[in-house]
Amino acid sequence: MKRTRDTHKPRKIENKLLAKNYQLKFKELESRIGAAESLQEIIRMINAQVPLDELLHRAVRLAAIRQGAGACVLHQFDMKNEVVVQSASFGMEGIFKDGLIRPFKDLGPSGGGGYLEALQRRVPIYQNYPPYPQRVEEIQLNPDIPEPYKIERIALRTRYGASFAVPIYLQDTLFGGMVFYYKEAQQFNEEQIHLGLAFGEQISVALQNAYLLQEMEQRRKVAEGFRDIVKKINNTESLQDVLDFIVNKTEDLLECQCAALYTCEGDRILLQAIRGNFPLDTSTVVMNCGEGIIGTAITGKQPIIIPDIARLQYAHSAHAIDETHPLYLDPIHRQLDACIAVEYKAVMAVPLISQDRSYGALAFYYNEAHRFDPEELELTEVFASQAALAIENAMLRKQAAQLAAHAERDRLARDLHDSVSQSLFSANLIAQSLPKLWNTAPEQATNELENLIKLTRGAQSEMRSLLFELRPQALESAPLRDLVHHAMNAFTGKTLIPIQAELAIHGETPLAVKIALYRIIQEGLTNIAKHAGAQQVWLNLKGNSHCVSLIIQDDGKGFSVEKPHQGGFGLSIMEERARLAGASLTISSEVGKGSRITFIWKEEAGEYTDSDLDCG
Repeated sequence: MKRTRDTHKPRKIENKLLAKNYQLKFKELESRIGAAESLQEIIRMINAQVPLDELLHRAVRLAAIRQGAGACVLHQFDMKNEVVVQSASFGMEGIFKDGLIRPFKDLGPSGGGGYLEALQRRVPIYQNYPPYPQRVEEIQLNPDIPEPYKIERIALRTRYGASFAVPIYLQDTLFGGMVFYYKEAQQFNEEQIHLGLAFGEQISVALQNAYLLQEMEQRRKVAEGFRDIVKKINNTESLQDVLDFIVNKTEDLLECQCAALYTCEGDRILLQAIRGNFPLDTSTVVMNCGEGIIGTAITGKQPIIIPDIARLQYAHSAHAIDETHPLYLDPIHRQLDACIAVEYKAVMAVPLISQDRSYGALAFYYNEAHRFDPEELELTEVFASQAALAIENAMLRKQAAQLAAHAERDRLARDLHDSVSQSLFSANLIAQSLPKLWNTAPEQATNELENLIKLTRGAQSEMRSLLFELRPQALESAPLRDLVHHAMNAFTGKTLIPIQAELAIHGETPLAVKIALYRIIQEGLTNIAKHAGAQQVWLNLKGNSHCVSLIIQDDGKGFSVEKPHQGGFGLSIMEERARLAGASLTISSEVGKGSRITFIWKEEAGEYTDSDLDCG
């Protein structure tokens, strides 16, 4: 019996070890499941578009709990202003407050030495503090730590004995860091580090999603701003009203403290519209082209960007301008700009240019030094182009009132300012943001993309046609085949109705016939788009320099030829164009059976054979 008990004793020890190992494995599995659930909870908050501030505070709390940490802090690095901002925290009551801002240069004394450098290298950083109370005493006895930071660090080390930080990147740009604080010393094993990095990645996704939504909202506001400006221009309101409106829109969208629009009158520059607090009596502001910040931008036809007026170094003469000393101001203008510099610390002046002519400048003033990014500059240049177009449009209207012969060109200029080009630009602005949404909100991106495709396709093709009209010489010199393709692309892009085309053009078609054909194709397709409700269009164009035939047919609802669409002049215009070109035009249709347009032109006299008159 004794031998039997001795045999069972090792088995009992082995069973206890197995049970203990099982418990450890079970706890490890529970921990991993809990961590996965926390990460999933963050993803659910991202998809539910929980407000960013609330999401970050809930995320750092979840991260701290799953990491077994007593506290967690999320920092944002403002590289532009060289400061660290505490964005969200958990477990830091009585030590740090959210919104705390600390200069980079104070990271060392405040206990963050090496923090920024490590995260810039994309590596986590961790440390165990000395045992308590030694870790507190070494702070108390250090004379190099300023008293305010000493109080914070003593409070921190009294409560916590270790820290662990992971970087947070938005694509390839360092956003900030996430710091975990532990009450006891840690081993910082591989699983603990990987879990911290995983939480950092989820915070990065949340931030990117929030910023993309903010960017979409900003781009939507920009698009609406452009549409509103175009409406102002096309409503033929007074130039002053349009310029005031542009200044108000730019000031809102660029978030500057003052926006001003200057126009040229000969060599003099006049302050035409302003929004914000201007430090001078606007009635006394008189400048000349080529002088001052505004005058230099107008004459040079290039933006003048001054991120920090206090650091601007002026050239001692107009001949001494270089990259280091970009501006020369005579004493009067130096005094004027000095008065502006008292109120504002940064300025950007963008010339109003159209067709290589400067009409003035848009200026944006900021209370603090401001770093202008390329996208910001692009946006201001587009607004400046709108102001230039408004000024040019007003001048064209004035000239048209005096010279009736230019009435048609003025009409085309107004058409060019219509929503086609602006819709195309607005669509491009919004579409630039859509690819970034694929990883975070694919359904939203798909819906937005489907809407934008229709807008872009139709606007771009129609713009090509408008450009032909604005440049008659280009219309005259373009091959008939190219003109027909432009008209068909504009139609299909706008309506998504397919055209089955057959083109067989040989030789040069007479100019009058070519233009008549192009206009009739445009008008015919426009009528189909507006009235036919068609699903398919067929276009057959054949001919040579002596004979041309055109057939346009659709499978739409048709109409009674005796009772054409009321209120429209399209059919009579097409017949008149054909008559002036020496051609015949036949329109046939029945209700429910679509419609058919037939155009036939044959040269009346000349040296040609019967085969030359075979149009197919």
